Amino acid sequence: MPNIKTPNTLWSNFDLSLDTEAEKVFESTYSGVKIERVAFSGRDTGNGRVRIAAAFASSFKTPSPETVIIFPDSNDTIDFDTLKFFVKQGYSALMVDYRGEWKECEFYTKYPENVSYANVAKCGRAKDFVDDSADKTSWYEWVAVGLYARKYVAERTRSDKIAVVGIRDGGEIAWKLGFAGQFSCIVPAGAAGWKAYNGISKYMPEEPNLDEERYRFIAGIDSQAYAPAVRCPVLMLCPAIDNRFDYDRAYDTFSRINPEFIKGSAIAYTINCNGGIDADGVKDMFLFFDKYLKNRQVFIPRPADVLVEVDENSNLVAKIVPDTQGVAEKSELYLAEDCTEPSLRAWERCPVKSENEFYINLFEKTATIFVLCRVQYANGFSVWSKIYVKKISGKFRNMRVKCRVLYSDKNDSDGFFAENTQDYAIGGMFFADDAVMPRLVSKGKGGAKGLHSECGLSTFKNNCQRYAPTSASVLSLDLYTDKSDTVTVTFADSASQTESFSCAVPVVGGVWQSFVLEARNFKSANGTSLADFTGEFKMTVSCRGEFVFNTAGKRLIMEDGTCVGIQCEGDGVLDVRAKAVIVATGGFLGNVDMMTERFGTFVNPLGSILSVGEGIE
Repeated sequence: MPNIKTPNTLWSNFDLSLDTEAEKVFESTYSGVKIERVAFSGRDTGNGRVRIAAAFASSFKTPSPETVIIFPDSNDTIDFDTLKFFVKQGYSALMVDYRGEWKECEFYTKYPENVSYANVAKCGRAKDFVDDSADKTSWYEWVAVGLYARKYVAERTRSDKIAVVGIRDGGEIAWKLGFAGQFSCIVPAGAAGWKAYNGISKYMPEEPNLDEERYRFIAGIDSQAYAPAVRCPVLMLCPAIDNRFDYDRAYDTFSRINPEFIKGSAIAYTINCNGGIDADGVKDMFLFFDKYLKNRQVFIPRPADVLVEVDENSNLVAKIVPDTQGVAEKSELYLAEDCTEPSLRAWERCPVKSENEFYINLFEKTATIFVLCRVQYANGFSVWSKIYVKKISGKFRNMRVKCRVLYSDKNDSDGFFAENTQDYAIGGMFFADDAVMPRLVSKGKGGAKGLHSECGLSTFKNNCQRYAPTSASVLSLDLYTDKSDTVTVTFADSASQTESFSCAVPVVGGVWQSFVLEARNFKSANGTSLADFTGEFKMTVSCRGEFVFNTAGKRLIMEDGTCVGIQCEGDGVLDVRAKAVIVATGGFLGNVDMMTERFGTFVNPLGSILSVGEGIE
């Protein structure tokens, strides 16, 4: 009969006594980092042992005994760039494959047949439901992988200074390891539990009716059930714009953390990119490791408090109360209005009234405000508050009226975020700097300012009451590109998250141009026109990639043994840098000398003689 298991009953008798049977499969050098693909054994499932695939990375010169175990998202696997990122920060790193068997992947964790549901491609209901018992789910097997990964690291490094970083589903594993294992600290990114409440708003009028299966899932799998029992400090990194992550409930999980460790724990949000953690959050992570892995003196502030009140002039204002044990250097307050769906909020920075005091300039018809603050301290660590929600009644002097301007350079980057960030983020999540975040740039004659991100720019401001269009509205925008190009403006249906309508706008390079677009100019993939701009849409402005013709790639640009770009020759010499370089220049059938050298005699070519072997040379 199905039964409810708690973290304690699920993990108290887990068998970690078996030998890891570790072996090195392959060793390589990647940008000055030593990376070994390793395999070791995990738990015995009763039908054989799990054979775990992982990669261990360390510095060639000074390998660190302090190690970070990295769990990627469930659809991802070992990534050398992610490993290098952590090693360059002074740590060794183990990245684990737990997704299992995967198409066209040869190095993966092998699960015995009786737990085949641990393979992400075969998990079926075993990931999202507890039909029988929590120990018969994908999560149980993935956490077991993590426990044996810790054992492998401890035996290898002879150190117990081990942390866990988990990305999305990997972050949910990190929460469970924070109780089931012995770690110095854990960092779940984009993971806070509440999966049993997926699609259910925290602010719905009544609690949902949950059946017995949901209660089994909450008790044994959902991370908020593990927070009260964790055995180490936790840094929660929360992407605020991510339809897979309910950051409204994140602080609920944070507040549940074991009282023994909550004082040294922290929570941070990112509101300026889609599904990622910005440079401030990444800085927090490595300061967190400095404290708990390297035993350095790092001040971890408590979350800030926010007090919303009416000032002497009848303005609605908020005061930030920082942690007085540290030196607060910078504080910011953000406002969103009337949106109960967290991933659709347009966060705008509030203007400063005085030190740690801000005006809340809300729209005159707003019924509910959401307020969030960030405080940065002298040591570089940033903490955030919980999200304060307040129902509005009455009138305030600083209320705003209807506005048709979604953006001007006076707004800096407020309400906009970087859109297509996955190809730029380390591990699909982390940003080492703010290079791709929305920022003001000066362009064209007179240096007019505009908002820019090479990832594209998105906003939900058009859904806010203050800016909401009517059925007769048109879209007017000014665009600039350095060279003549095509800018694509897209309205994506936030409700369906599948249907979108786009308009391609040709822009002449080097000059600001104004465009007026009607709804009918926007087409879906099947050619249907957008009826009007009303409704819940995400608006995105992006530019296609740049192409250079009549330019030959001549030399690979190498740095620390890694190809980081290509040097080209055309009208001049051009260095093109990239995260990855594909040499696709063909063979050498058109090069008589190379043919003779390779085959010892001239061979009549049966393929293309346009390929002359330049890429091979």
